Parts: sequence; structure tokens; C-alpha cells
Amino acid sequence: MTQTERQHNILALLLPTGRVGVAELAQHFDVTSETIRRDLRIMESHGLVQRVHGGAITPEPDGTSSSTLKPLKVPGLPPDPTLLHLVEKAAQLIDPQVRSIFLDAGIACTALATVLGDPPENARWTVVTNSPGAVIALSDSGATTAAILGGYVHGESQSVIGPEAVKMVSQLRADIAFVNADCFDSRAGLSTDYPETIPIKKAMIANSRFTVAVHSASAQQPRWHHGFASPADFDVLVTDSDDIHALPNQDFQVINP
Repeated sequence: MTQTERQHNILALLLPTGRVGVAELAQHFDVTSETIRRDLRIMESHGLVQRVHGGAITPEPDGTSSSTLKPLKVPGLPPDPTLLHLVEKAAQLIDPQVRSIFLDAGIACTALATVLGDPPENARWTVVTNSPGAVIALSDSGATTAAILGGYVHGESQSVIGPEAVKMVSQLRADIAFVNADCFDSRAGLSTDYPETIPIKKAMIANSRFTVAVHSASAQQPRWHHGFASPADFDVLVTDSDDIHALPNQDFQVINP
């Protein structure tokens, strides 16, 4: 059975009750739980299901809700198919020995949280992040320990910033850091739309064993960009942009899905 056929069958199983479970689907299709979770992530990116703890439910139509509260909208959640493909490639850089992860704020890194929330069965990840949206995504699965930095929320960037957050990162050591880059070019290198977030980014880079810059061309906006790092500060750049030639001295790995 192909992936597409399995996903069509998952939809058929979802229709009668409006809910399906990961464990039951894995047993039904004789595949791993990780395979089913990836199916559900892809299906959610197309608006076919809504992932919940342990499985998925039928998504509510736009503008409707069983609650009187307005549904929470988080930029990057759920990721569209292009963004999901990008962050899945980034997650493949996590080796089996990794236990601690720094996860930056930003649309691409927040989308990455949907993948980190579904770790391999033997993985024991603790994710430290300055992204409230990432914590929401990670808490949906309960399979990954999530810790958010202290400080205050910068509304435009949807990130926690400030001296307290920087101090917390500086007192920790991560096996791998995923840092969001809003733009890269030959002049500024890797840059962000929000200079207020730069101290956090620099602290994550300085206090991790392996560093990955994540850049989504689809999320890039025509704004004034503020440089925060050179390519030499990273081990890998994961980007869906075609403008790789804009980076000078490409002596680091570039993953371009």
C-alpha cells in the first residue's frame, strides 16, 4: 500500500466517529507509529485532519467551534505541505544520541515543533524554546519534554525575549540548536526581521554543540533585515530558497529540499 492509499484509508476510518488513534492505525496498517504520525502531519498540512494527543479528529469548519472561545491562531501551525517538507528535512539532522535541543522562535522553527513532538520511539528529547507557539505544538503530543524560557513576549516576532531569557540559555548546553533565519544575503549573511530577538539567537548558537539555520523562502517578507550571524557560525543551513549563490564562502553544508 502506498502512502497516498494509506492516507485515503485513514480518512475513511475517520468518517464514522470523527476520531482516529495512532496506535490503532499503526496496528491496522501494520506500520510503525512514527509512520502514522507522519501521515497525520501531512494530512493536517492539507487541512484534512486536526491532530490531537494520541491521534487526529475531523477538522472543524472555519468560523465554527464547539467552544465560545475564539480558536488560537499560531503562525506556522499547522505548516503547509512545503514548509512541512522543509522542517522534516531539518529534523533528520538529529542523531540518535541527542537529548537536548534549542528551538528558536519564527515560523519555520515553530513548524519544526510539530515534527519534534513526534520523536522516534527510542528518543528522549527535551526542547528548550523561546517560542510560545512551539510549546503549544509540542504539548499536543506529550511525547517530548518542552521548556519555555522566561522573559517577556515580543508580539511581532511571537517570541520570548529579554535578559532573563538570554541568561537561561547561557546557563544551558544543547546537543543541537535550530535557529530561525528570516533572510540571507551576501551582505548581511543570516538575518532576522526583528533585532530584539538577536541576543537569544546568538546565545543559542554559542551554547550548542551543533547548529542548524532554518530558512523558509515562502515565509520571507520584504522587510528591513538585521544580520545576526555569518554562515561560518552554523554547521548546516536548511532552506527551500533557490538563492544559495547569495551566500559567500559556502564551506558549510546546505540542505535544499
